[in-house]
Amino acid sequence: MLKALTTYLALAALLVVCPAQRLSADSSPVTEQQVKAAYLYNFVKFVEWPASVLPAGTTPLTIALLGKGAGSEWLEGLSGRQVKGRRVVVRQITRVEECAGCQVIFIQPSERTRLKEILRGVPSTGVLTVSDIKNFCSLGGMIGLVTRNDKMQFEVNLGAAERAGLRLSSQMLKLALSIVE
Repeated sequence: MLKALTTYLALAALLVVCPAQRLSADSSPVTEQQVKAAYLYNFVKFVEWPASVLPAGTTPLTIALLGKGAGSEWLEGLSGRQVKGRRVVVRQITRVEECAGCQVIFIQPSERTRLKEILRGVPSTGVLTVSDIKNFCSLGGMIGLVTRNDKMQFEVNLGAAERAGLRLSSQMLKLALSIVE
């Protein structure tokens, strides 16, 4: 049941992230980057930020993509979308210092060797860190995307999220592959 729900949520998010014509029978298969974007879109729907970081109103929700590799085009499908009544803005950054004003930072695998330095440089309050770097959560990140049995899933470092003042929905936590306290 839980596996079916996870699959359903990922597919539902893909319908939101990917234009309808891309999902037609004659289109190419969904890419790994599109699945990552779908997960990221759902994550932000199930996170509550402190009012000091994301005040009431229409302040945009900003997602930063840090590192080399696939450019930000895989996240561009989220740009301009609405989440919790806020417009999503996507930015490509090259240094952690550029994440000021962002609520989410996706750290590319190219940054593996600098991960500890990056995580120390992320503001201590209100920034959700997400990556598909191996063992991301055990290294101090908050949400790690992992592939198991050819399916993308995620792990959560609840302690890191709570220290940053973020509240993760129990619905999201139920779907996590594992939770680190």
